[in-house]
Amino acid sequence: MSVKKVLLIDDGPIKEIVDKLRKNLQRRGVTLDEHLINLNLPDFKQKNPADPEKFILDFNAIKKAINEDHFSEPYDLVACDYHYANDPLDGFTILKWIKNESHSKRHRIRRSKFVLYSSEGDKFAKKTNSIDDLSKLIRIKFDDFLKRENLADDLALLLLKEGMKFDFNSMLVKELEKYPEFVFKSVYPKFKGKRLEQIAMEIDKELPNGIEFQKNIAELTIAHLIELNGIGEE
Repeated sequence: MSVKKVLLIDDGPIKEIVDKLRKNLQRRGVTLDEHLINLNLPDFKQKNPADPEKFILDFNAIKKAINEDHFSEPYDLVACDYHYANDPLDGFTILKWIKNESHSKRHRIRRSKFVLYSSEGDKFAKKTNSIDDLSKLIRIKFDDFLKRENLADDLALLLLKEGMKFDFNSMLVKELEKYPEFVFKSVYPKFKGKRLEQIAMEIDKELPNGIEFQKNIAELTIAHLIELNGIGEE
């Protein structure tokens, strides 16, 4: 049974959605591994400078939590609620920061699908009614904007569709990480003496040696297949 790892960022009740998503995936032989950032927790609140009697979301606290606990996780999908009551912060800003930061620093979360959702899509539309706003949205390249009422069904479809694709890079990293302490001895001299978890890190961060190692693996695999099958022999 395959496992899909999902991060949800929300300030409201989401248990019912998660339970339905889990059931949808289970019917197709997929296990859900869900993680939630509950923006309603006091840790993510600060006093509103404009009105000290009220509280608003603390973006710096949210960034800190994501950076410490989630950037290095191999999520298949990150889904973020768009609208947070009357708070000036919105899900677009959070998700844009996650995507830009993770790509610039090559954090593993960058490989996830990124999805915004809301039960108040009209408010998002009002904020993206200029050419400049639409251009920014296109450049960020979110994978979808979903309605909250259909979220469990739509997320299941996205995750199942993604499961039909094959990513050699990701699979190689996962296989190497199964044996983190094993030491590499031959085949690719630049990795001699490195632990497999170190090699996995270089591949995941798309460092030059990690890229060359993958090319080397592909060449050796084809050569081995040709030898095993006696291709070219009379």
